[in-house]
Amino acid sequence: MTAHMLQVNFNFSSTRAEYEAFCQSSAAPIAGIPDLNWKIWLMNETEKEAGGIYCFAEADAAAAFARDLETMLHSTPGLSKLSIKQFGVLEAPTAITRGPVTRTNGAVTFGQMAATAAAAIPSLGPEATRQRMTEQPDTLVIDVRDAADIVATGTVPGAVNLSYGALTYLADSEVPESWRDPRLADRNRPIITTCILGPLGAMGGKLLHDMGFTDVSVLEGGVQAWIDAGLPVVKNGSS
Repeated sequence: MTAHMLQVNFNFSSTRAEYEAFCQSSAAPIAGIPDLNWKIWLMNETEKEAGGIYCFAEADAAAAFARDLETMLHSTPGLSKLSIKQFGVLEAPTAITRGPVTRTNGAVTFGQMAATAAAAIPSLGPEATRQRMTEQPDTLVIDVRDAADIVATGTVPGAVNLSYGALTYLADSEVPESWRDPRLADRNRPIITTCILGPLGAMGGKLLHDMGFTDVSVLEGGVQAWIDAGLPVVKNGSS
């Protein structure tokens, strides 16, 4: 779901304490605005400038609130130089930088998690993956499926089998050393994640990205795309 942002700025003439009291009294009503995901309250006390960033689920809701807010703020004593701007969101780079642009108080589906992950992680087609593995022999290819699934379909030759669930601790630098996988010690190592079709591989890649790995890609279309490209598979990934 695409988010819609309002950027609001104005100057205020009151003291900081008076302005904070105004904000405090306004917070609960604003929290109840339909389709508002969140608001961040801003202040530059030195410049006597304040405002906020609003994230809405729907463009119409953002536009309607902007009109109401403009009327309200123009009639509020002590405020001047009002600016209200509405923006859409560039979802792919925002996901990479972990921008909180989706509502967090509802259930999240596998499809939504997979889509967020796919937007956050670069993808490589089968031939580009094969070329990367040839040109950068230290590339670690990780099949994040369970071992039984890999036996059934095969995987990319040279891939290691580290399941999605296990990655949560195998890649963690703060758990006991015996829990970690030494192949994940270098967070700058090139890594390509995969599964059978791609979504779980993307989620595994995003997990590693969020844990500080700097060079993570996902095999676009997963192992099935690799097979469809006529490339060979092995029936079990190393563990």
